Amino acid sequence: MSSFTIGGLNTGIDYNDLISKLMEVRRQPITILESKITKYSDRMSSYSELSSKLSSLKSAADKLKYSYSFYVNNTTVSDETVLDATASGTASVGNYSVAVTTLASEEKEAHSGTGLTASSDIVNNSGGDMVFQYTYAGTQRSLTVANGTTLDGLKNLINNDASNPGVTATTVNDGTNYRLIVTGNETGSAKSITIDAGTTLDGNNSTVNFTAATFTQNKAAANAVFSVDGLSISRSTNSVSDVITGLTINLKKNLSSATVTVAADTASIKEQINDFVSAYNDVMSFIKTNTAYDSATGNSGILSGEGTARSIQNRIRDIASSSVSGLSGSLSMLAEIGITTDYKTGDLVINSATLDTKLGSNLDDIAEMFKDSSNGIATQIYDYIGDLTSLVDGAITLRKDGLSDIIKDITDTIRNMEFRLDKAENDMVRQFTALEKLVGNYNSIGNYLSNFSTKA
Repeated sequence: MSSFTIGGLNTGIDYNDLISKLMEVRRQPITILESKITKYSDRMSSYSELSSKLSSLKSAADKLKYSYSFYVNNTTVSDETVLDATASGTASVGNYSVAVTTLASEEKEAHSGTGLTASSDIVNNSGGDMVFQYTYAGTQRSLTVANGTTLDGLKNLINNDASNPGVTATTVNDGTNYRLIVTGNETGSAKSITIDAGTTLDGNNSTVNFTAATFTQNKAAANAVFSVDGLSISRSTNSVSDVITGLTINLKKNLSSATVTVAADTASIKEQINDFVSAYNDVMSFIKTNTAYDSATGNSGILSGEGTARSIQNRIRDIASSSVSGLSGSLSMLAEIGITTDYKTGDLVINSATLDTKLGSNLDDIAEMFKDSSNGIATQIYDYIGDLTSLVDGAITLRKDGLSDIIKDITDTIRNMEFRLDKAENDMVRQFTALEKLVGNYNSIGNYLSNFSTKA
């Protein structure tokens, strides 16, 4: 726009106001194009918001694509002082009677502590190296005990051994003596500890006696012995996960029994179905609102007339409302499990009582309907949205790219029109300036002639 101003002293015309109004008329096509840019930008933003809602629906569908989402189990134990238990989705629903005879235990070997009144007492004062030798779970270790080594030093020698086969040494004050305790880190009858004949810390030559005769077995390595529904079983640990498929049992108490009950956690499954329906309704409501046209007011949603949005709406609705083909079970439609479409709003509505009943009686059929690898509802929704939102060739991505190209073209057009308007405005300024000068010249001639006539 020109920065020049034109005086109207000769003609009495406000040229600046006139030019401004003329330019305002000429700018109308640009104003229309700018409003189109705003509209297309808003559409791009709406598609971004729609993409976000579709991603939420995809995540909800993803949870229903797999068996573990449907086969969720709860466990209860009649006496949790005896044992506790957890069940995965592969565990069979039912009751299991568990009787514990003995718990699995680790071994503990305790030294007599004779002659040791402090943990800092020297155990080897022979002037040379000695050996402490032991075997744990079939692996033997011979440790060199240097001259001047203390009781704490022997403990650290065992614990810090890079090839320690799995024991932990501690020192304990029993009120009279300081004693070395060697404990196996694992339970089971195969995890026994022996102090071996290669030990030269034998009480001679200024050493403390650490041979086998000076150790007492305070606790023996043993397997857990228990029964499940009357079947006798032995395991090396108290945490047992290989007896009942999908069920892990942690034994706690000897000579006791308890009942483990495994039941399907239908509340968890129902929650995930609710989340799926909620995400579906969020997508469909968004599309409906933004593609709507009000004939009474003439107002339309920002995505009104957008074929991409309509196509998405129709495809997702078709997947949710259609019968799933190729299933082996008796259920193939959401309506059969209490999930129907409200004809007024288009939302899915859940009949909670019907869904509860079907989850209790037809869980396998419901799972198949959602997760079937080819035609399952969740599988179809997940795959469709994945294709739809692909950053490479997804329909939403392509539509946003198309809108971006339109905006760029309009912006280029406006830039060219602005250039032509600037030139037209400058031309007006020059023309009206010339007119003002011409009128000024005529006024000067008129004044001269008038003065000349008066003098004559």
